[in-house]
Amino acid sequence: MTNTEIFNKLTNAIVTQDIAGCAKLTQEALDAGISPLDIITKGLSPGMKIIGDKFEAAEIFLPQIMMSGKAMSSAMEILTPELEKTRVEGEEGTGLAITFVAEGDIHDIGHRLVTTMLGANGFDILDLGVDVLNAVSY
Repeated sequence: MTNTEIFNKLTNAIVTQDIAGCAKLTQEALDAGISPLDIITKGLSPGMKIIGDKFEAAEIFLPQIMMSGKAMSSAMEILTPELEKTRVEGEEGTGLAITFVAEGDIHDIGHRLVTTMLGANGFDILDLGVDVLNAVSY
């Protein structure tokens, strides 16, 4: 199977809310030598973009988004340790990123994805968690 075929299958697994299939395909992609960042940017993220576009067009509803998010999470559970391996111990970070999910938000899919991607790209992460009181002032 070519990398493009793997990316297309990963995208489809997100769109069709195939949780187990998404995890299996993610592991297959890693085993095929595809980098974790490519798996995310070329396979998983395009699927979440499609889901977001479908939601905006009222073609799908919150339960489908949540299931696609679970598929994404199943992949990220596999990819996060791989991404962490790429960070060099003692290397100066790119900067500090503070992440959180605002109070009352019902999911943290984007939060987990952004936090993982920032960490993989050298940022030190201060993750405040979910349901954080929206009292941040500038």
